[in-house]
Amino acid sequence: MRTTKRRAQRRPAASAPDRETDALPPRIESEAAPPSRPLGVAPELDALQRLALLSKEVQSWARDLANDTVTAIPAAASGMPAVGSPLFSRAAKTLVALALAAVLGWIPLQRLFQTTSAEATVNARLITLRAPIDGEIASSLSADAGAAVRPGDRILSIFNRRADRSRLDDLRRTIARIDGEAVALGQRLEQLAALQGDLRSQRDAFQRGRILQMQARVDEIAADIAAAEALNEDTAHALERASKLNESGFQSRAALQRAEREAKVAARSVEAARQRLVGANVELEAARRGVFVGDSYNDIPRSAQRVDELQQQIVEISSELHERNVRKSHLEAELVEERKRFADLSRADISAPAPGRVWEVLTAPGEDVRRGQELVRVLDCGGTVVTASVSEGAYNKLRIGGPASFHLRGERPEHKGRIVGLNGLATVSANLAIEQKALVREPYHVTIEVPDLAKAADCYVGRTGKVTFDTSAGGAAPPASTGP
Repeated sequence: MRTTKRRAQRRPAASAPDRETDALPPRIESEAAPPSRPLGVAPELDALQRLALLSKEVQSWARDLANDTVTAIPAAASGMPAVGSPLFSRAAKTLVALALAAVLGWIPLQRLFQTTSAEATVNARLITLRAPIDGEIASSLSADAGAAVRPGDRILSIFNRRADRSRLDDLRRTIARIDGEAVALGQRLEQLAALQGDLRSQRDAFQRGRILQMQARVDEIAADIAAAEALNEDTAHALERASKLNESGFQSRAALQRAEREAKVAARSVEAARQRLVGANVELEAARRGVFVGDSYNDIPRSAQRVDELQQQIVEISSELHERNVRKSHLEAELVEERKRFADLSRADISAPAPGRVWEVLTAPGEDVRRGQELVRVLDCGGTVVTASVSEGAYNKLRIGGPASFHLRGERPEHKGRIVGLNGLATVSANLAIEQKALVREPYHVTIEVPDLAKAADCYVGRTGKVTFDTSAGGAAPPASTGP
C-alpha cells in the first residue's frame, strides 16, 4: 500500500520535470545568449559569464538526473526502461543538453587560450599634396574622392598667369643685341678682308715692278763694269807704251804722267762699277723678300703698311666676334634654365606619388591657391597596416616583431603579419586615415603590418576584423638588448 502511494507521488513528480525539461531548450537559449557587451568590457569577461551560466544549467540538470536515478532504482530492478518511458526521454534530453553545453562552451574556452584584439580596422597612411606655386586651379582630371590613382597620374593642374618673367625677357633681349652686334662685326670683317685683298694685290704688283727695276739696274751696272774693264785695258796699254817712249827719250815726262793718271782712273772706275753691282744685287734680293732698300722711301711701301694695319684690325674684330659668341652661348644656356624656372613657376601638375585612392579633395577648379596650401589627400594603399585595440593583459604579452594574423569581418582567409608598433596609452601622431583614438573598446593600441593587404588591388581601409596574436615562446620576438 505504501509502495503504491509512493509510485503515485513519484508519477506526478516525474511528469513535472518532463514539462520542465521540455521547456529547457528555450530557457537555455535565452539565458545562454550572451548579453550585449558594453564598451570597455574585455571578450574574456564575456566568455567567463557564458561559462558560469552554462555551469549553473549543467549542475541543475545533474541534480534532476540524480533524483530521477535514485527514484528509478526499484523500477530498474525489474528491467530496462522502455524506449517511450519518461526516464529514457529525460536521459536523452540530458545527453543533448550536455553536448550542447560542450559545443557552446568550447568557443569561449578556445578564445581564453588566444590573445586577440577587441577591435581592429584596416588603416593606411595619408599623403597630403600641397601647391608648389601660387596660381589658379585650371583642371581637375582625377580629383574625385575615391578615384583610383597610380604613381605619376595627374590629379590637378595649377596655372600662374602672373609669374615673373622679367629675367627671361632680359636674357632674350641681351641675346638679340649680341646677335645684332655679331652680324655687324661679321660684315665689317668681310669688308676689311676685301680691302686687305686689294692692298695685297697692289703691294704684290709694286714688288714685282721693283724687282724688275732692280734686275734692269743690275744688268746696267754689269754693262758699265764691262765698259770700264775695256777702258782699263786700253789705259794700261797706253801707259805701257808711254813708259817705253819715255825711256827712249821720244816722249816727255808729262805725257807719261798723264797716261799713268788715266790708267789709275780706269782701274778705279772698274772697282766702283763692281761695288755698285753688289749694292744693286742687295736691293734686288731684299725686294724679292718684300723689303725695299733705298734712300728716298721706307723699308716697305704704303700699300704693304696698310695691309698690316688692316690685318691688325681683322684680328681685333675676330677676337670681339669670338667673345660675343662665347657670351651668347653662356646666355643661351642660362636662357634654357630660366625657361625651365619660368615653366615651373607658371604651371605645376600635381601627380600621385604612390598607388592608392583620392581620400579628400580640398580645392576646386577656378580657385586661387597659395604656395604650400593643401590641395588633395591621397590614400597610400601600398602602406596598408592594421590598427587594433587590446586589453592591458594582452598588451603586456606582445613584442615588436611578434607574429600575428588578421582576418576581415565576414571572410574566412587569414592574413599573416607582424607587430610593428606598440603605442599603448600614448597618443599616436601618425598621419593615418583612421586615427587610433577612434578605437575605444580598449585603451591600448597596436599596429600590425600585413603584406597581403598592401599587395591587394583595392584598398581595404575602414574595413574591420580581428587580430590574433601568437604569444607563445616560439612566436614572440625576443626583447631588444639594452647593453652588456
